[in-house]
Amino acid sequence: MESFSIDEISNYTNSIITFVINGASTKLPLKEKDMISTINIKGKLFYMALSHAKTALKETYGLMLADVPDSKSGKAYICHSEEPGLSLLLFDEDQQRHITLLFVILSYLFMRGSDTPHKTKTTEEDLKTFLDGLRIKFDEYHPYFGQNLKKLITETFVKQLYLKREKDVSELDSETKFNYYWGFRAHSEFDKKLLLDATAKILKKPPTFFVAKHQELYGNEDVEMSSSTN
Repeated sequence: MESFSIDEISNYTNSIITFVINGASTKLPLKEKDMISTINIKGKLFYMALSHAKTALKETYGLMLADVPDSKSGKAYICHSEEPGLSLLLFDEDQQRHITLLFVILSYLFMRGSDTPHKTKTTEEDLKTFLDGLRIKFDEYHPYFGQNLKKLITETFVKQLYLKREKDVSELDSETKFNYYWGFRAHSEFDKKLLLDATAKILKKPPTFFVAKHQELYGNEDVEMSSSTN
């Protein structure tokens, strides 16, 4: 049976933590094969050090290292704050502007019912129409969000796992179409209750006005509280 010294495990644990923290700012998934290659470690020792690193990241930095499900490029992880929303404070000025646009898009997808894959579909055309109504054009420079919005939405946010973009396969359409959903990272970094409250404030409505969404997030909490006070 292999045995490893405490110092050996500790050194590799620290190397993994450094790798994760250095790579976390890009918001791109951290590939396990890149981690193994960079640190020059493999096998049982790697997974022992990785387990220690996950614990240290959580206890020391309040960061979670989560496995990305169904990663097509091999096993990968995302790093995010233990508290939804706190990860967003780590962005620079440009990233904060981009995350504002992402918030708008995720709010739209959520209110449409497509925060979970294979529920209500939100097509790229519908998304474009919605953004057009806010004077945000896919192919035009925006004074606040900048340029290359199409690439930001269709590539960057998708690679960062904030958005899931899937081809709509149909024998009736010759043109390739796409549908959008919340991505894996979005579920970790955005609180849907806060998102519903923010949307309600913008539209000058109480959150309970959006019956289906309020019920989805809160269940019968308000009903039960109302009944107990009567």
